[in-house]
Amino acid sequence: MTRFKGMTDFTDKSFQAVRRRLIAGCGASAFVAKVGVAATAPENVQLTQPTSVDRTDPDIVVIEDKKTNRKIKLKIRVPAQEQPTSLILYSPGLGSGVSNGADWCEAWRDAGYVVVTLAHPVTDDSIWNTSKSKSLKMTIAEAIASPQYALRVNDCNVALEHVLNLNSLQPYLKQSDGGKNGPQRPRVGIAGHSYGALTVQSITGQGQGGKGLLNRRIDAAIAFSPSAMSQERAAAMGQVKVPFFCVTGDLDGHVTFKKDADSVRLGVPLSQRQWVYEHLPKGKRQELVVAQADHMTFAGESIDAAHFSRDVPVSEQNNPKTWARVSAMTTAFWDFYLKTDGVESVDKRKAYIKHMRTLAGPQDQLKFD
Repeated sequence: MTRFKGMTDFTDKSFQAVRRRLIAGCGASAFVAKVGVAATAPENVQLTQPTSVDRTDPDIVVIEDKKTNRKIKLKIRVPAQEQPTSLILYSPGLGSGVSNGADWCEAWRDAGYVVVTLAHPVTDDSIWNTSKSKSLKMTIAEAIASPQYALRVNDCNVALEHVLNLNSLQPYLKQSDGGKNGPQRPRVGIAGHSYGALTVQSITGQGQGGKGLLNRRIDAAIAFSPSAMSQERAAAMGQVKVPFFCVTGDLDGHVTFKKDADSVRLGVPLSQRQWVYEHLPKGKRQELVVAQADHMTFAGESIDAAHFSRDVPVSEQNNPKTWARVSAMTTAFWDFYLKTDGVESVDKRKAYIKHMRTLAGPQDQLKFD
């Protein structure tokens, strides 16, 4: 992994230069460094169980990618009913681990999907492991260094390959995609928040002009708090071929990362988040702007006020109703695009749009083509 030069001499001025490239928790976008991101074969992945793993949660495992030496924590949620289904990967935002997005990930499992949440090394909750010689600004700078963009995509590829080859999941995941696009496999969705949204944008076709980072096994995508730093980068979303659901809020702008006396405020205006939807190809795009929802609403878990700022008054009290709507609407999206093998008719789409409008709140903004 490439590190910044002179990290021990890291200054506010140098941090400001890097800050403009931030993605996770705030949604800025950047060009991805040319890092190999081919999916790692199963023999190159090892299971590990370091002492940091929560041994009280049987759903959590750690896999190691031999090519990158990255240890990727996975939380694997399996539905109650053992029958063929689709697989959903979830990529968290900056400073978050496998608890991120818990509300909708649980809803998707309850709806019958296998859901796998990743904790990406360097950009996960390890950013809070600071010391006298390594400040929060330094851990964030390391997390937003260019190689991490492609490495996070590679983490998703590695996790996907690993999960598809787990014997214990074969009753759920061994199903055909119609026989025309290669060997048997389940349909695959991917979702993520903030940094995770940018990971989703890259893996579905935006990254490096749509080349190198694209994983053609992805069948549908949801981006919570998507973003782009420029219209040029947003325009690259025109290369995405899969159904894409942008979820944001009318107060989804900035967030302050903080620990003790150290803090970093990051983010982009809502308008730059909406650029993503505007540049997606017409036909299978949609956008939800949730009323009175800020950036951390879409973390999908309770927020530690000591680490993250909020821009919504009494936001924690607002969360349950907001999360319920978001969970219901994203589940409906998965049901429409993952349970139908991508086959849709004009009448089915009209019925789907009508259903989505009944799920949205009266002040929410919902767009289709």
